Amino acid sequence: MKHILPSRWSQLVVLLFAAALAFGAGDAMAQGREKPKPQTKKVKAVGKWAYKRLNEAHEALAEEKYTPALEALGEMKANSKLNEHEQALMWQTFGYVYSAQGKYSQSITAFEKCLALGGLPDVAQLNTMYNLAQLYVVRENYKKAAETFQKWFKVAVNPPAEAHYMYAIPLLQLGRKNEALQQAEAALQKAKSPREPWLQLALSLYFEKKRYKDAARTLEILVTRFPKKQYWMQLSAVYSEMGQHKRALGALEMAYLQGLLVEDRELTNLAQLYMYNEVPYKAARVLEKGMADGKVKASAQTWELLANAWLNAREREKAIRPLERAASASSKGQLYLRLAQVQIDREQWGDARVSLSQALAKGGLPDRGAAQFLLGIAAVSDAQWEQAREAFEASSEYEDRKAASREWLAHIQQEQEAEEQEAAELAAEAEAAAAAEGGDAGVTEVIEGSAEEEDAPGGGSASTTPEEGVAAAG
Repeated sequence: MKHILPSRWSQLVVLLFAAALAFGAGDAMAQGREKPKPQTKKVKAVGKWAYKRLNEAHEALAEEKYTPALEALGEMKANSKLNEHEQALMWQTFGYVYSAQGKYSQSITAFEKCLALGGLPDVAQLNTMYNLAQLYVVRENYKKAAETFQKWFKVAVNPPAEAHYMYAIPLLQLGRKNEALQQAEAALQKAKSPREPWLQLALSLYFEKKRYKDAARTLEILVTRFPKKQYWMQLSAVYSEMGQHKRALGALEMAYLQGLLVEDRELTNLAQLYMYNEVPYKAARVLEKGMADGKVKASAQTWELLANAWLNAREREKAIRPLERAASASSKGQLYLRLAQVQIDREQWGDARVSLSQALAKGGLPDRGAAQFLLGIAAVSDAQWEQAREAFEASSEYEDRKAASREWLAHIQQEQEAEEQEAAELAAEAEAAAAAEGGDAGVTEVIEGSAEEEDAPGGGSASTTPEEGVAAAG
């Protein structure tokens, strides 16, 4: 499978090539190398006429005056008396000018002609070959780039880290991943401070080969020297893949503390990692802040995750609101059932009855009998006997709840009978009290009536002799 060369790599190649131009003809790769082998090729000297034109061209190129540079080279091209060395220098300079203009196809042709002449000293010939290989990469001619780099490496003395990186690019594009990785690793080993693209290239190959330990080591360098969000997130993912979940959390937490995590998915992943590592309180705080800042979408899934976080943190009161929101947004009743369980734990019997009724109404419960049974318990605790009876009658239809439900129904019957008996006793006591109060009132009336007679005018004494009574009757 052909890899697409990232644009930043192409840009880097162009910059590197431009840097090579700054060193002048034939000495770009001498920097950072050991002393080259002694010169073995004898070349003819450059005549005054040719030297003057070459000097004019290089001076114009340094000032980015490309037209005068090409005019000077054009005069040389028209001269049929140039020796091989002069012709090679001419084509080499043509290549530099065209490259500076961004005319890479023409630059390639010029360098190819230069090398074909074989008129340059060994070092200059070698460096022109290297420049040509870079241009093949820029033009995405990876086959020729690899072939040219291979020839160059056979004769180059102590190639610098940069050369290994450049060779790795066409090898990767040609699917020669093992060779590409060898070159990428050589670049990292030779460089005191590897450039970011070099580390990226090695990292991509480590990922392809599932060498996660090496990928983690490379990412640790990247987050230290280039602390970007993508590297922190990749490092966290690699740690997770390796089963190092605490390190995975640590990497993502570092990105969060640097303000790099701003998207819903990123913040939710952090909360889930906190939950996995049994740090639910921090998970809840991340989600709450994310929703308050508008970065985390207030979906049913988010409310449920927040509720779980608070529940695991033993903050049951804080879990109620997110559970209510999650349950309301859900198409099934399972979340209302969980809400009811929290409310039952808090002895909020009325709220629990409402939540359980909503859970049963929405449906989709894994154990409907259990929900009916809980509703019965909440109703009993709230002294709602009819609702309790209906709930336990419904739960008794399920085999695993039948015995317990019947026990509760018997208990309800006893409670209702006890209440009825107590009510009857209270009614009887009230009636007796009322009757007793009525009897006392009659006696009082008689006494009060007798007193009135004694006080009446001419009423006589309060008692008479039998005789007086008979006389009176006569």
